Parts: sequence; structure tokens; C-alpha cells
Amino acid sequence: MGYTTDFVGHVDIDPALNEDEINYLTAFSASRRFDRAGGPYAVPGNPAAEQRGETAIEAYNRSAPGQPGLWCQWTPCWDGCCLAFDGTEKFYSPVRWMSYLIEHFLKPGAQASRSDDPQFAGFTFDHVLDGMIVGCRRDNKELYSITVTNNRVRETVLRPSDTRYLDYPPLPYESAIDRQRADRARRRRGTQRPDGIADLASPRSG
Repeated sequence: MGYTTDFVGHVDIDPALNEDEINYLTAFSASRRFDRAGGPYAVPGNPAAEQRGETAIEAYNRSAPGQPGLWCQWTPCWDGCCLAFDGTEKFYSPVRWMSYLIEHFLKPGAQASRSDDPQFAGFTFDHVLDGMIVGCRRDNKELYSITVTNNRVRETVLRPSDTRYLDYPPLPYESAIDRQRADRARRRRGTQRPDGIADLASPRSG
């Protein structure tokens, strides 16, 4: 079944991302990070309409080499001045994903800067990230912070997990978040075009 974590806060990016960086990182977070034939940095042209196609099921369910999981749910804001949680459920390895984005795409000397991939032609690789995000796991109520200072990522447990909560019903704020996600999903289904391509201007679903 997995577990959901609720996150608040953001991490500032200085200087702000440019349009190329915003577009790529948005597509990166919106697309399943499976073992693609094009390599770990490959992103589809339209993540909302992507299907497995001829990709073998084993590759589709296997994370891309070096990546922490199948979904990265840190996404840039529209102005490119920060990274924040995309609001969908079941985000695993958030600390490792934050480090991955910084190490591969953002900081000076990031790994993608040494790539010949044309996707990164417009990247500046000169960003410094600072900020804090706090997460609370739904299943065991562990509360922890993800602090980024000058591109260094640190995790601190603020309240340890407690297995007594595993069988508890959702708290009121958790139920409210779930209702909002369900509403967004219904609105998104209502904006599907007849050709099956999603309207990317519509709210993202959970």
C-alpha cells in the first residue's frame, strides 16, 4: 500500500531558474523516472500523455540508473525561484531526490554540465539552494525537516515515528488534503481531450 507524506515549505534558488531549466525540471518531475532507452536524463515531450508503449515491463518498473525512485516530486515554481513539493501522494526518498537535483542539474559543476545532451544547452549550472521543508508521514507520524544550506542537504528527525498510529484513521487536515486531491483529479479527468491528450493547463492530479 505504501505511505503518504505531507510536506510544507520550499527551497529558494539563487539565481532563479531560466525558462529552459524550468521546463526541463517540470517535465522531469512530471514523468515516471523508469529505465529509459534514452538514459536517466531523458524526459518525454508530454509527460501527461505518456504511455508505456513498447517498453518492457521490467524496465518500466525499474528506476533509471542512479535515480532514487520512479517519481521525483520536487518541482520548480513558475517563476523558477524555488523548489517545492508537487502535492501528489506517496513521495519516497525525498531527501535523496533533493540531493540528486542539486548534484545533477543545479549547482556549479553539476554532473549534467559535463554531458553533451542538447537538453542542457540553456542550463547555467550556477545555482545556490537554501531553505527548509518539513515532512510528516501519515502512517507513523514521523516529523522531520529537510534543510538545504549552500547546496548541502541535511535531514533531521523532529519527532520519532510511533507505530501506535499505524491503525489510526486520518487526521482532519489529512482528510481535507485528500478531498482536495480527489477534486483536482475529477477536474483533470474533465479536461481530457477526445484524442486522449491531457490539457496541461489543468491542475495536476494526485
